[in-house]
Amino acid sequence: MSFNDEVDSVFLRQEKTARRIGTNADFTPGGNFNIFRVTGGPIKITFMFGHVTIACTGAVLVPLIQFTPTLAGAASALCTVAVGAAHAQNVVLMWDGLLASVLAPTAGVGHGQSGGVESFDGGTILVMPGIISIVNATADATAVIDWYMSFIPLTAESAVTVL
Repeated sequence: MSFNDEVDSVFLRQEKTARRIGTNADFTPGGNFNIFRVTGGPIKITFMFGHVTIACTGAVLVPLIQFTPTLAGAASALCTVAVGAAHAQNVVLMWDGLLASVLAPTAGVGHGQSGGVESFDGGTILVMPGIISIVNATADATAVIDWYMSFIPLTAESAVTVL
């Protein structure tokens, strides 16, 4: 392997972060929306969280993080539905990586569960190309949440696009 190939390989395995800036339209009635698109190859998700930038003052929110593969396959929940709440501004909705876990709200801090911010308690999540979305059982037109995802591309072609 050449020196350039070695450098490329090291760069490939570096963790990256994508941020999807929320909009007021996200939580309108029927408020399901896409946040990230994975293309080119698989990625390893190391953590995800939401940051409430405008308080949820209307109906309670019940967000569910979901993945739908590009190739054949049904949508899969990445976590269970969070307990509905009217989250205050600056709350962090932290998810610990366990399928059975919910988004735990904590004011301004990302450690509302047993895990830390650096890694998921449930291990990392591997996903093939597809769409990561938020599904809502209810909607609150006043809420704005920025979504963050840290990931490691597993091939040189793997990429994440913010939607």
